[in-house]
Amino acid sequence: MKRIKINELLDNKTLLKQFCEDMKNGAVAVIPTDTLYGFGVSFNSAEAVQKVYSIKNRDARKPLILFVTHTSELEKLGLKASDEAKTVIQKNWPGALTAILPKPEKGELSGFGFPTIGVRAPNHADLLKLLDILPVRLLTTSANRSGAPSDTNPDNIAEEFKNEIDWFIDDGILPSGVPSTVADFSNMPPKILRQGKVVIPM
Repeated sequence: MKRIKINELLDNKTLLKQFCEDMKNGAVAVIPTDTLYGFGVSFNSAEAVQKVYSIKNRDARKPLILFVTHTSELEKLGLKASDEAKTVIQKNWPGALTAILPKPEKGELSGFGFPTIGVRAPNHADLLKLLDILPVRLLTTSANRSGAPSDTNPDNIAEEFKNEIDWFIDDGILPSGVPSTVADFSNMPPKILRQGKVVIPM
């Protein structure tokens, strides 16, 4: 496991290039967000995705979340939402809101193995910079065993998963510890699947 501060990774061209190549080739990373530390893997690496499920002991029926950097990516990815849903999403992005939307029939997300996909733009400046640089889109889920509480202390997480991950991108003890709100926007008003940091007026 390679461990490095996220600001140092962004400033080190050699390590940043290695990180990008490793992620493209199926590495598993732990990354900081605006809520919790999460596992991050390439959307295009079925092997890396399966490894995260194995590490977490996660129910295979529960999909991972896709990270984006801006609401403008929804249209580029073929993700459709009503004008009302877009207004709510734009108001809370970047931020701790995971929007559940129908999977596109065409495009790069059409192969996603679930009928819907959760999408989020995290409110973490350095992570957004990293996502812009990466040559692959990241799927993510909280960096903990399923059913166990999440931890905001990087030392604890690194110790637990040191033999199971390839990179640990460190940003110190995170201030939140509260997960994102998960809302299904396939119908309006949205159905709250998990109440987290963001409160949506109903």
